[in-house]
Amino acid sequence: MSAVFARFTGINMSMYLLMIFLYMGAKPGETIVAMLLFNTFTYFTVYSQQHVMTMKTFIIFPGVKFIIPLVITLGLALLSPFLGIVFFVVVFLLEIFAKIYTSMNKKIRPTKQKLVQMSAVASVCVLVGVFVIQFIPEQYYYLVAGAAILLLTVLMWIAGDRRRLESQWDGILYASTFITGLVGIDATDWLMSMRRANQSMLARCYPIVINAASIVGLILAYGMYRYFSVGALFATIGASIGIRFFGVPEYSERGVFSRVTIALAIVAALIFLISQPQPTGILAVPVSNESGGLLHF
Repeated sequence: MSAVFARFTGINMSMYLLMIFLYMGAKPGETIVAMLLFNTFTYFTVYSQQHVMTMKTFIIFPGVKFIIPLVITLGLALLSPFLGIVFFVVVFLLEIFAKIYTSMNKKIRPTKQKLVQMSAVASVCVLVGVFVIQFIPEQYYYLVAGAAILLLTVLMWIAGDRRRLESQWDGILYASTFITGLVGIDATDWLMSMRRANQSMLARCYPIVINAASIVGLILAYGMYRYFSVGALFATIGASIGIRFFGVPEYSERGVFSRVTIALAIVAALIFLISQPQPTGILAVPVSNESGGLLHF
């Protein structure tokens, strides 16, 4: 439902799912693990659709070398299904982003060292967000989520003039990764559509940077809250089906951001805040436990 609504309203997909999880009664720790997992898998689907690859065109593990990550994935899955699944997706994302990186104009693309530095800074921002969650009272977490959605809508309104905020845009992008760690919203589609007239290296590589940071944040969140959301996996499957059938929202990269989309996002956030969801907790399936990972699923 989030994928379909996002496609036809333009509202960020992760915003929809965040409100749905909290409305279902998810606690802060449950929410952030589910959201980061959903974002990682869903954007893997989006990028794999935009950049179709086969084993022959892989860059890091071309051809039969792809057996190496498959064996590692199986080994990790026997210890922890969570780590096995995440590693498998990470490998595919690395291949996709390697293709995107190598296809960029050498004159404007950052060095690999610079890309790692930007990913490291974004990862720290995400980790700070994940860490801060534990200090937010559970019953007020939905207010933080609603405020984050409203904040991003205001940003899209202000960013209509492509000449404004150019010197602050990198700071805004890094701040958005903090929001990703705090509530799980990945606003890549909105932010990329409203890119500044003069793009920085971070802006050009933002999808790579935010996904790398989200994976780091996901692993930390799992370690902190010991929660693995099978529900988020099913949500990811549903989103993948929705993306395959209906595509992803398309945004104009010129002019102002859609006023209709902004208005719908504000209305959705206000209705969500009025509903005042209570953190009763959602069903957790013990995929990994002390008695032994996959064999005791």
